[in-house]
Amino acid sequence: MGWSATAMKKLTACFLLACGLIGCSGDTKAPEEARHYDFSMENGTLEMKDGVRLAVTYYRPSAKAPGETFPVIMEMLPYRKDDFFALGDYEYGAYFAKRGYVVARVDVRGTGASEGSIPVSEYSEAEISDAEELIAQLSQKSWSNGKVGMYGLSWSAFNSLMTAHRKPPALKAIIAAHGSTDLFYNDVHYIDGALHIDSYAHQIDTDNAMPQSPDYRIDENYFNNRFDKEPWLFTWLRQQQDGDFWRKESVKFKEPLEVPAYLIGGLLDGYRDFVMEVSHTAKAPVIAEIGPWNHAWPEYGVPGPNYEWRQKALRWWDYWLKGIDNGILNEPRWTTFMRTGHVPATDLATVPGFWRCHRQWPLDGSSTQRLYPHAAQKLGNTPSSQENIESLRYRAGAGMAAGGWWGEQTGDMAADDAHSLVYDSAPLTEALDIMGMPQVRLRVAADAPFYQWTVRLEDVAPDGKVSLVSGAAINPSQRFSRLAPAALVPGEPTTLATSIHFTTWRFQPGHRIRLAVANAQFPMIWPSPTPGTTHLLLGEKTWLELPKVPVANATDQACTLPPPEPSDVAPFGRELEKHNPVFNSVRDEQTGDSTFTTASDITWVIRENKYQSRESYRWSVNDATPANAQYHGERRNVFNIAGNEIDLATTARIASDTGYFHVTFTKTLRQNGSLVRERTWTDHIPRAYQ
Repeated sequence: MGWSATAMKKLTACFLLACGLIGCSGDTKAPEEARHYDFSMENGTLEMKDGVRLAVTYYRPSAKAPGETFPVIMEMLPYRKDDFFALGDYEYGAYFAKRGYVVARVDVRGTGASEGSIPVSEYSEAEISDAEELIAQLSQKSWSNGKVGMYGLSWSAFNSLMTAHRKPPALKAIIAAHGSTDLFYNDVHYIDGALHIDSYAHQIDTDNAMPQSPDYRIDENYFNNRFDKEPWLFTWLRQQQDGDFWRKESVKFKEPLEVPAYLIGGLLDGYRDFVMEVSHTAKAPVIAEIGPWNHAWPEYGVPGPNYEWRQKALRWWDYWLKGIDNGILNEPRWTTFMRTGHVPATDLATVPGFWRCHRQWPLDGSSTQRLYPHAAQKLGNTPSSQENIESLRYRAGAGMAAGGWWGEQTGDMAADDAHSLVYDSAPLTEALDIMGMPQVRLRVAADAPFYQWTVRLEDVAPDGKVSLVSGAAINPSQRFSRLAPAALVPGEPTTLATSIHFTTWRFQPGHRIRLAVANAQFPMIWPSPTPGTTHLLLGEKTWLELPKVPVANATDQACTLPPPEPSDVAPFGRELEKHNPVFNSVRDEQTGDSTFTTASDITWVIRENKYQSRESYRWSVNDATPANAQYHGERRNVFNIAGNEIDLATTARIASDTGYFHVTFTKTLRQNGSLVRERTWTDHIPRAYQ
């Protein structure tokens, strides 16, 4: 749910700004550009059935012939189209508008320029119902051909999938990048069912409290609908177990998808499993692409190689929204980047590997290989003849080498492995390619009612360097039922099962396959509260299963993807300064103290108004007192609108003990240097198997 990076390029030569409309034209055009449409950018509203008016920015092509109509592509987000996302939105609005599509960018009710109160949570019933109404109204516009698509990355991928499951008649296809199918289990709040305190919760609660654009009026309506609303952080912490709250709009628990979908994922994104999960169950045509990058569109994702997804997107829209039979469904439906293995690194620009294109998933010739941990840190093809018991002392602050969530570029995993049980295969005599979700079974016991387990699949090079391939967490309270959690019985063995997150990787000859088992993945997973020891029972009930695919190489694949195209840059603003997140982790093995911090800031200008946003976050824990983990976050937005300075700062603190999460969130609003309002929310939320 993070923001995709926006690359700033030279301003376009065509520029007209008047009366809220932006038109684009040019004196000289390349042959392809000569076929493009001029377009206007205009702001409007659409009224919902309850009278709330939702704000829409239209990127609308100018008809070349009388009566010409266009399909509509809708994106619906709470990320403030008039300020935070204005520059990035323009790239995609301009691209598709110039090629004959109306792009309708909508602010979710209660956010940005839309009326109404902040919803009760993300992906609410009100939000998805609004999406249905919006689609119906957009399909009936005089300039619409009656066909609508939805698209987006992260939040707008989620609501595209959820809306598609309701099958609005005018919705003909969607494009979803980095979405989710299960809001409890694989969204950002409870990773694999385990509590994840992410900076995102703080960000969205701050930004949702900003005044309504474009007037930024500070009055009682603003206080009632935005500033005085309790932060979502409290709502999410009160929902520590799976149930109706999470499942109501989780597509995993809906009927199989019946709207055609173009799905995009990233091997370094926390949501990468959704591509395979939706593809596997969908009843409508699906095309799927999974690249090597993080939470971003394919032309910007890090690391590369990058490609221009919008070319295929245009053909996808042409087929479903314009009725052009361009053969897109006759092409390979499954495209995945095969990583051919690389040394641990946090700053790779490009990952070694190549694209694999296939007609379908699973791939022809796929198989599985099961490996069993043995004593003496071995990983073999058969289970050990006796059930050996291996013990692990829980260290709450271990795990920082794996990053903030499953994905990211990671360095050498040796520091994490030092606090894990590790099992290595013999050096491989030939290459082994995997693609999919490895399966793990663990037979375990513990000396307390609650611990958490993590598993990591790793690659050990001949020189001893360890690369992270993928991983997963296990909340053992959900071992029998996610809906009816149960404590561990101290000393009593139990079996845990999980899927390691989707990955591709080539284990090269001479390398070893490693399974690492631990009880901490800090700060990704909030520490369990009790110091002590867990046990892993080796034998036929503890194993790792790899999803093998036939080994191929780049020359075997008729699979080339176009390089990124330059994007139109918004002529009404520019980025002034940006410092991307800087992560810092410190662990003191002697004291047992672990601290993880990150900070970033950005400054930009839109129509002579200046915007600044700064944030910093800190997580800390001590091994001896794991119950007393802490989070501290600060975010500050300073908007200068026509000489009026609006300064909103927020501070969030979460401190846990054995029984509770103690949560404090403060909003402080200043206008032109004077304090306008300050409000603090505090709650003591019982821990429930987290």
